[in-house]
Amino acid sequence: MRFLFSAVPAHGHILPLVPLMEAAAEAGHSVALLTAGAIQHDIAPELPPGVLFLAAGSMPGEFSADAARRTGADVFHPTPAVIGEIFGGSRLDLGGAESVARARAFAPDLVIAEAFDAVGPLLAAHLGVPWHQAGLGPALPTVIREAITGVARTRHEEAGVRVTEAESYLDPCPPLLQDPEFHSTLPVRPVRVRAHRRTKGSASLPAFHAPDKPTVLVTLGTIFSDPAVLASVVDAVAGHDVNVLATLGSALTLDDDTAPEHGRAAPADGVRPSGAEVRHVPFVPLDELLATADVVVAAGGAGTVLGALARGVPMVLWPQGADQPLNAGRAAASGTAINVGCAEAVALVLPRLLEPDSSYHRRAREAATEIARRPDWAQVVEDLTSEAAKADAGH
Repeated sequence: MRFLFSAVPAHGHILPLVPLMEAAAEAGHSVALLTAGAIQHDIAPELPPGVLFLAAGSMPGEFSADAARRTGADVFHPTPAVIGEIFGGSRLDLGGAESVARARAFAPDLVIAEAFDAVGPLLAAHLGVPWHQAGLGPALPTVIREAITGVARTRHEEAGVRVTEAESYLDPCPPLLQDPEFHSTLPVRPVRVRAHRRTKGSASLPAFHAPDKPTVLVTLGTIFSDPAVLASVVDAVAGHDVNVLATLGSALTLDDDTAPEHGRAAPADGVRPSGAEVRHVPFVPLDELLATADVVVAAGGAGTVLGALARGVPMVLWPQGADQPLNAGRAAASGTAINVGCAEAVALVLPRLLEPDSSYHRRAREAATEIARRPDWAQVVEDLTSEAAKADAGH
């Protein structure tokens, strides 16, 4: 069977699909990922061997800027209507036709589209194949989901294409974290989420001089990792006698020799007056970062939140944008995280999570147990292929 995955070209949208790609490839199926070509270099090391990359469409900066020009809206703090224009309008306008051509050449038997992706349903409609939607974290609020599909529908109608509903919703979010008002009109498939890992090789992480100290992982993700915000959070955490492992995201690399030109200094590693030892690393798969983490301080991306909970690690969350406030709100409501609005607050609340038997640790461990009981991705692949085969036989 031929699986085609379609996703917004960003790590936080692609990486949650990797376990399903890996399971499909290991089961002997042909697997392809369709997204913007400009991200291929960065994402290629994170994809399972054998996954075909189909380059089509534009990057988030391009289709967001297009939506901003047309609407005059602030796309960094968008309303649901603007989110609809970004993902359901501009992204289709700037890459829909090219995506259909690439997909037609691959000739998939089914399409998997992540929750923000309006391209996948279009491909399935053009090719006459079933499609399934994959959640990234807590389900999108109805108003956002309907905004994206509503704007996309106008593009479909203009093109004379009838897009059908997904066959199912692949839900990675355990009930403990899910919005209690969530109700899907689609059949829901629970899946076992995991923090991102590479199928081959591993990163070389720095060794701390005092490995018995609590380790705090500071990660703002790959999109919102502003150097100034990251530095303020690291300073806040380093006010405590802990080991601090901080990821640079895409904001700044360890050997960034352009930093002085832009008024940025490379982040400083070393021991702080509090006794904290700080070490910075470039992009490293989250599963490896979490292996020794006692607490995570993050912005609240879905991959980080679910990955941390799969490992049973509690969090301090300072949302920076996109769906992070939604994810952080659900994590706080579950008792696995404390939400803050500034770096100073990070320093104030961190001691509460450094207690190894705090209620936050207990709730995070409960979440990990709940996640471990859910069906794994290999089972999902088996179910999808079996149902697709039965549907073909019925026709």
